[in-house]
Amino acid sequence: MPETDLIPIEIFFQKSDLVVTFLLVLLGIAFGNLTIKGVGFGSSGVLIVAMVAGYFYQFDAVPILADLGIVLFLLCVGLEAGPSFFRAFKQHGRRFITNVLVLLAISGVNTVAIIALFGIPVGIGLGLFAGSFTSSPALISALQFQAEEEVIFGYGVAYPFGLIGVILFISIAVRLLRDKMAAEVQARTRLHAAVFKLHSEDLHGKLLRDVDLFREHEVVVSGILRDLSVRPASGSSVLQKGDILRLEGMPKDVQAVGEVIGDEVHETFDEHSELDTRSIVVENTSVLNRSPRDLGLRLRFNATLTRVIRSNLEFVPSEDEPLAYGDVVMAVGTPYQLDQLELFLGHEHHTVQRRVDIGSLAAILFIAFAIGGLVVPIPGLGPFSLGIAGGALVAGLIFGHFGRIGNFIGRFPRNATAVLKELGLALFFVQVGLETGQSFVESLDFQAVYYAFYAVLLAVVPMAGSFLIGHYLLRIPVSECFGVICGGMTFTPGLDIIRQVDSSERPIVAYSSVYPVALILVIALVQGMHLVLMSLGATG
Repeated sequence: MPETDLIPIEIFFQKSDLVVTFLLVLLGIAFGNLTIKGVGFGSSGVLIVAMVAGYFYQFDAVPILADLGIVLFLLCVGLEAGPSFFRAFKQHGRRFITNVLVLLAISGVNTVAIIALFGIPVGIGLGLFAGSFTSSPALISALQFQAEEEVIFGYGVAYPFGLIGVILFISIAVRLLRDKMAAEVQARTRLHAAVFKLHSEDLHGKLLRDVDLFREHEVVVSGILRDLSVRPASGSSVLQKGDILRLEGMPKDVQAVGEVIGDEVHETFDEHSELDTRSIVVENTSVLNRSPRDLGLRLRFNATLTRVIRSNLEFVPSEDEPLAYGDVVMAVGTPYQLDQLELFLGHEHHTVQRRVDIGSLAAILFIAFAIGGLVVPIPGLGPFSLGIAGGALVAGLIFGHFGRIGNFIGRFPRNATAVLKELGLALFFVQVGLETGQSFVESLDFQAVYYAFYAVLLAVVPMAGSFLIGHYLLRIPVSECFGVICGGMTFTPGLDIIRQVDSSERPIVAYSSVYPVALILVIALVQGMHLVLMSLGATG
């Protein structure tokens, strides 16, 4: 083709702040999702990618997006924590909450002491604390009082070392205390699960609800494996010869039933199953004092209740056992079925809006900004304000706790709240990363090695102190004590390490009991440390 026949085409692209923002969000989420043995940077991946982009390309930040991000994130934190935050003080105040308060108190004293003794700038010190706790709320709280460059520098240096410190501490402690944890699990576990193959001709073709054998021995069939497919067991399930049944109950009862129906096998359900097991707390007042049969749980949700934990007593529930407030029921079913059952039994039933109500969201945001704008003079310390971050958190807690105030709804679908929270955090991290990327790299020097060491101390010392007091003074079992520590530091990956020894729901219950409390208190702790350091005359 002759060269004169070619027509040059030029394509121009207009750079937009929003295009850059959401490209960095996309890349940051992809980076944060990369994990090594289940541990990764998570949402902080957005901050890291934005800092890299800020260093190499010097994109301009958009301050209003950062403010919007802060408010959305902390508002959703409050909405999620509100239903259980105040109740946790009442239900778990004697042990779990006391232990997490000890953890945070030691953290506060330890952080203030290190900053004051070693002359660390307050902004860098608070950033080191937030990074060592891998806590986004603590970071956002610190940014309300100190220069972004200092706080982000401290956070960026401390985050990987805090992450490694927490993992190593829990891993080593669990390895050293493995025998003690196993003994505690064995001492409290009364129920047993086993798998049997059905050979009995008498049971072939019968409906599960018509078999008196299971009721007489208080044994539950939690799943049936047939044709390489695991299905939930319900009263209408028809038993067939050759079925693989998973039985749960007292060891002697499971063995007695198993001897009647067939032979015990060592078949694992996990390879074939789409079923999941979930702990659900009964909090919906409309189901209290009503039995699973009366509520029609099997028929409505096709899920099986395998056990109930009530006042630390674990038992197999009969179909006629009334449910009580605060019962922890273990249910087996598909994820969708369990989601529906959790909505029915939990606090969300009849109080969750099916969609995000824009009017309610606008009202909550207005109240958040109004609370954040209040300034209270404190003698000797000067004016004090919660700021937009604190205002959003308080507004979220209030609406989350009450569920509804007037015509405004404070509880939205869990997925919707999670999306808004993650979006807010991502928007905030992008803007902060763009502003601080270059200054972070330029600030790296030999002093950062000392900061990394301080970060490990900030993470390990509170955990060690909390464990010693929690286990030996408050008499909290080892696995639950570690659950409290992970919840207090809002460090979810630690649960995977604990569950290698204790796969029960107890570490999760301990974690979830203190998590919303710690999420809020760590923000207040940062504010408290800032006030103390200012009163001590620490360098800003």
